[in-house]
This record gives sequence, C-alpha cells and structure tokens, in this order.
Amino acid sequence: MGTVRIKRCLAGIFFMIVMVMAALSVSAADHSTVYKGTDYARVYDYDYYTTHAHTELAGSSDSKVLKYFVKTGIKNGEQAIESFSVRSYRNANQDLRKKYGDDYEKYVAQYLKSGYRQNRTTTGCDKKILDPVNTYQGKSYDKIYDFNYYISHYASVRKKYALDDFGAIKYFLTKGMKKKHQAIETFNVMWYYNSNQNMRYLCGQDWSRYYLYYQKKGYKKSRIQRVSKIIKPITWTKKKGKKYDLSSIYDFEYYTKHNKSAYKFWRKQDDAGAIKYFVTYGMLVGQKAKKGVTVKSKKYLKIRKKLYPNISTNAYAKANQYSSRTKYLILLNQGEHMVYIFKGKKGSWTCIKHFRCSIGKPSTPTPEGMFGIGAKGLYFDSDGGARCWYYSAFYGSYYFHSVLYYQSSGPNSILDGTIGGSVSHGCVRLALSNAKYIYDNIPVGTRVVSYNRPF
Repeated sequence: MGTVRIKRCLAGIFFMIVMVMAALSVSAADHSTVYKGTDYARVYDYDYYTTHAHTELAGSSDSKVLKYFVKTGIKNGEQAIESFSVRSYRNANQDLRKKYGDDYEKYVAQYLKSGYRQNRTTTGCDKKILDPVNTYQGKSYDKIYDFNYYISHYASVRKKYALDDFGAIKYFLTKGMKKKHQAIETFNVMWYYNSNQNMRYLCGQDWSRYYLYYQKKGYKKSRIQRVSKIIKPITWTKKKGKKYDLSSIYDFEYYTKHNKSAYKFWRKQDDAGAIKYFVTYGMLVGQKAKKGVTVKSKKYLKIRKKLYPNISTNAYAKANQYSSRTKYLILLNQGEHMVYIFKGKKGSWTCIKHFRCSIGKPSTPTPEGMFGIGAKGLYFDSDGGARCWYYSAFYGSYYFHSVLYYQSSGPNSILDGTIGGSVSHGCVRLALSNAKYIYDNIPVGTRVVSYNRPF
C-alpha cells in the first residue's frame, strides 16, 4: 500500500508540474510583441508595462495591451520595458532631439530599426538632458550661453525648458538677451556694458548687440569688470567721422539730474543716450550741462558752433512749442530763408534736414502762421512758361515746390534757380531734391509753422 500511495503522490506532483509548465507556456505564447508586422520586443514587455505603467490593464488580453501601448503609450512617452525609456533615449541623444523634437513615435521607430545597434544611452535620463546644445541655426554661442547654467538660474526658463535645450537657446536669443539674462558664469551683459565706453556709444541699450559682439570677438579682449555702475561716462560725440570732446561743458550726472527731460537717461544709466540727446536737442535749446558753465559761455558757444555751423538754434527752441498730427514738423523761417524738417514729437523734436529756400516778394508775401501739408502733385505750370516740380500745398494755393524749370517732359533745364531770395508769388521755392524730399516723405497733415525771424 505504501508503494502504491507513493506512486500516486508522485504521479500527482508530476501532473501538477506539467500543468504549470503548460500554463506558463501558454502565457508566454500569448504575450506577443508583434503589432501589424512590427516587433516591439526591444521596447515592450507585457508584464513590465502592466506592472509599472498601467496596472488597470493587468489580466487583459495581450493584443489589447500591446495595441494600447502602440497607439497611446508610445505617444505619451511611456516606458514599457526595463531596458528602454523613450524619454531617456530622447534626452540622452542630441542628434535625435534635433531631428525628432518631442515626437516619441519617431524615436521608437529609429531605435527598432537601427538605434539598438548604436550603443546609445536608453535609460537613466528621464529628468535630465545630456550634451545640451549651445548652437542655433548653425552658429555657436558657447561664450555667452550654457544650458545648465541658464535653467538653474531662471525658474521661469527652467519650468518651460528644463527638458528642451533647443527651445531654451532659442528663447535666450530671441527674448532672454533683451531681458539682460545671464546665461553663463563668465558673461554678464551689465558688467560688459558698464565696463566699455565705446561699446555703449555704438550700441546704446540694444542689449542683444553686446552679447553678439562678445561672442564674435569681444571675448578675446577680456574687457569685463564686475562693476555695478558705468565706468567713465561718455563726454564726447562723433559727427561725420570726427570726434568732439564735450568734457569742458558736459557732465553726465549734472546734466541728467538738472534737466527734467534728460532725467530718464540717469535712471537707466544710459550715458550714450544722454550725450546724444544733449547734442541733438539739449545744446540747441540752451540746456546747461555742467556746473559752473553757462550756455552763453565762450566754450559752450564755441563747441555748439563747431557741431552746427549752419543751423539756427532758435529753430529748435521754436519747434518744441508745437505738436503735429504726424511724426514730422516743418518750420519755415522766412527771415533766414530756411526750411527745417523735424522728426519726433512735441518737446522732443530732432532736426533731420534743413535747407535754403526762396519766399514771396514783398508785394506777394508768403503767409505766416500755422498750416498743414495738403494736396500734392508732380508738377504745375506757372506764368512765363515756367514749370514747378514736386509741389506740396501747405495753405490754399501756396506750395513748397522746386525752382522754376522750362516746360518740358522732365526737370531738365532751369528757368530761374534763385535760392535764398524773396522772388516768388508767395510759394516756397526749393532745390529740386529738397522739393522731392517733402513730396516723397512728409505726410499729409504735417504741421507747417511759417514765421519771420531775421538772423
């Protein structure tokens, strides 16, 4: 009996082993990794996926789980096998990020086709970028930009671009530089700005230019001092390639703190903007720029005369009393036989052109007052066989127009080219190029102020 029982027991155990093995065999056979002709075995394991990513799918048919992974899981960057994470594969391989961006399906396709043979990193980088880029559109920015430094110092950048090195460098170049972001330990744009007088004069506060210049050649000169204020405020200006020293009549701190319209330059620590404002506006309306130096002092007047040998400063003073419907203003000083064209706005006009003119005879004077540019035309014919080109009306039939030409198909032969006299019927005669400038560039509605102030 003992032997029989033992045999029956052994037979039972054997039967159970056979059944378990059969079950395991069936289970393994059911876990197919092929979907529509593609074998996902290198990136997918049923048990791992249903244990780590989707426990709710455990016990579902293999075909259902595999289909879900292929159709949804891959797009979402889900890991389905211990040896491969598509997020790590993306983050670890710069060349693939450049090609595929965030399209996880393409990473998986590449890995299944050839990537598995290329000894690439496939795990351990889900939350970090390896080998981040410092180039954009084929240009290197390695002297002013480091991805890891940048995202570690700006929370808003890190939040958006911690796993997007291509997006981060684009953001830095298009927006970060304008915000004066420091993106590498060795370059701070404010240090560079404060340290370099010539750069400030050339670039003003166009911050991108400082970064780009330093990247291109500035790094070779090592001209960065870690200073919080500008070193040696600019006291000179350039005109037509010639440099003029204004230090005897100009001081940045004094000028910007004692003239309300210039105070904004002190707040911004913009010495380049301040000196240019003084030269193009302040000097011409008589703003004092240095303690102890009056606007009537010999040195003040001498420098102003050098910079503006032919322009009347009273035109600037008068211009800033007026506004205009456009960004232009025209002053006609009949006493000087001069036309001044300004650009800007009330209180901050800059003279962009000035030229001689002829005005009306005493018997047919040019009107004085405030007017506006109106109708324009290519030419009109006048008495005595004359043709006037490029006319721009400013008051009824009173025009800015060219000197008198013979009547022909073009302004080829001058009939009367007088400039600087009182010879017209009331219109303002100009050299052809100046009449054309007003005709081409000065919009309808621009204010015209006609007055008579002698030299």
